[in-house]
Amino acid sequence: MKFFLKIGIPLLLSIVAITLYLFSLIEPATEKKLTIATGRETGVYYEQALIYKQLLEEEGIAVKIIKTAGSIETLKLLNSKQVDIGFVQGGTATPLDKEHLKSVASLYFEPLWFFCRASLSKIEYLNELEGRRFSMGEVGSGTMALTQKLFAQTAIDLASPNIINLNTQNSYEAFKKHELDAFFTVLSPQSELIKEMMEDRDLKLINLKRIHAFTEYFPFLKQYKIYEGTMDLKRNIPSSDVTLLATTATLITHDEVEHSLIRLITKKIKDSSSRDDVFPSRDYLEIPLHKASETYLLQGDSFLEQIFPYWIASNIDRLKFLLIPLLTLLLPLLKGFVPLYRWRTRFKIYKWYSKLDSISEGWEIFDTPKLQEAEEKLEALRSEIRSKTNVPLSFRWEYHTLQNHIDNVIERMKNKEF
Repeated sequence: MKFFLKIGIPLLLSIVAITLYLFSLIEPATEKKLTIATGRETGVYYEQALIYKQLLEEEGIAVKIIKTAGSIETLKLLNSKQVDIGFVQGGTATPLDKEHLKSVASLYFEPLWFFCRASLSKIEYLNELEGRRFSMGEVGSGTMALTQKLFAQTAIDLASPNIINLNTQNSYEAFKKHELDAFFTVLSPQSELIKEMMEDRDLKLINLKRIHAFTEYFPFLKQYKIYEGTMDLKRNIPSSDVTLLATTATLITHDEVEHSLIRLITKKIKDSSSRDDVFPSRDYLEIPLHKASETYLLQGDSFLEQIFPYWIASNIDRLKFLLIPLLTLLLPLLKGFVPLYRWRTRFKIYKWYSKLDSISEGWEIFDTPKLQEAEEKLEALRSEIRSKTNVPLSFRWEYHTLQNHIDNVIERMKNKEF
């Protein structure tokens, strides 16, 4: 017990101190809150954010949704770190965004819908909108950023008073009031507003020419085909195959969001997608992919995540960075502890030999009374050893060897074997 108090407790305290120090060096525990920037409340980004909010709150993450005018505003909020993640439309990022932000994953394709009044003459090229009243999308939106890039390749004067900037809902309302002849919007095919507009007989979805040329000129765009009857087979909507330009909806983050949160978000996106879907994907990205997302998209759940709930697995994973340096420091201590323990235990036995030697020293010249006295002292020593010496079973053979040595000395004294 005294040995444990003198050696064991200081060793234990050293281990605890080293552990606490090393633990302070690794990344602190994740702050479980997140802010998501979306588009308008009527848009698909907002609907998708509500799904992610529910999934993340099941993991104990407090989620706040911030509504924006669109991707341009979302990118500004991400760069200023006013939000943690945000939905961004492909084709809207600047070189500065690509340098300071990271992609979580691409989520789905978003076609560019070009609607025109059905009564107008056939329109197949963007420059045929010259002199027409049309909307390029709301200021700050991804639609406006994309259409500006497209129209920059035409001869149309973008400063014309005929060109205005309205969101999709307001554009549609202005169209119904005959204030617009055409408008552009970037929306998911699953949007209820898109389905409503596709059923409007006064609207015509334009199948632009030179789609392939646009995708060659703008690598972030791709051809997106909607086949006849896909959106409504009964009403045959659309009435013919339509090829549109499409960009990609992407979830973007900044570098101050903790890696385990990004991994969890990626996991939830993956879990909520259909198994045969190509999304979420590491492709179709303008902004470089976050390392945590890339690892998860490539490897999926770790061994720990397959066994434990996410946060337990995450904390165990954090501790592995502590384990290696801790073992490196503790192994020498533990290696030294074993010999020290062995020596300390044997010392409980070996210390009696000095008394044995002092009692029996010079017994060859003792007379009978002194021999008797020495034998009595040896018997008393044997009793004292029995009462005061307690050693583990692995050291009992040394204890019994000591007893045999005492017996041997007593026997030699009795037989006067010099």
